[in-house]
Amino acid sequence: MNPALLLALLGIALMLPRVQALTCQSGTGEAVMNVSGMPLHWTVTNQQVCEDGWGCQDTLLLTENGPQVKLVLNKGCTPEADHKARVTQHRTGPSLSIVSYTHVCRNRDLCNNVSITPPVWDSLPPTGA
Repeated sequence: MNPALLLALLGIALMLPRVQALTCQSGTGEAVMNVSGMPLHWTVTNQQVCEDGWGCQDTLLLTENGPQVKLVLNKGCTPEADHKARVTQHRTGPSLSIVSYTHVCRNRDLCNNVSITPPVWDSLPPTGA
């Protein structure tokens, strides 16, 4: 290949826009509390710069067993494909309910910003506690 052509192609390739790495909220949390303490709000201050092309994710799991609820939260970077917020009922009452919330986004920095349980909590059926 002609060296001048090779240099021209290299120059063009260097000028092409690169995929910008996202900054996502980052952290994990776990808590057991009384149902009467719901809904729960939280603040995440940790941030993480993702690998190029990766997205931000929120994962929230609520397990309600009688008068108690366990919350497991995970936020950070993921290679998974984007998807809108999704609430899934894995098991519903009468004595035990398990519901999860997942969201993957790449539309802007810190797009994984869920900070309250109602999207998930509101979908739990009564457990008859």
